Amino acid sequence: MDKSYVSEFTIFINRYLEEHPEVVEDQRRGWDIYWNPEIDLAALNEAKDDIVPDDSYGFSWSAWRVRPADAKRAEKQTVS
Repeated sequence: MDKSYVSEFTIFINRYLEEHPEVVEDQRRGWDIYWNPEIDLAALNEAKDDIVPDDSYGFSWSAWRVRPADAKRAEKQTVS
């Protein structure tokens, strides 16, 4: 059995990549964009400085929960 078999598709792809080296370069650029991005540290630090603390106003369940002190206060008002 011949263990050095190469499919027709593999032959086609290898030949195509040899004839079109710009495809390989384009793949490398795409790889670098996704896996090796350039990080602008100045912009990153500026973004960290611009963060506004979240006060959860109206966007959190904690804003809608009744606190124990408020519940006791409401209980006293209804009893008296």
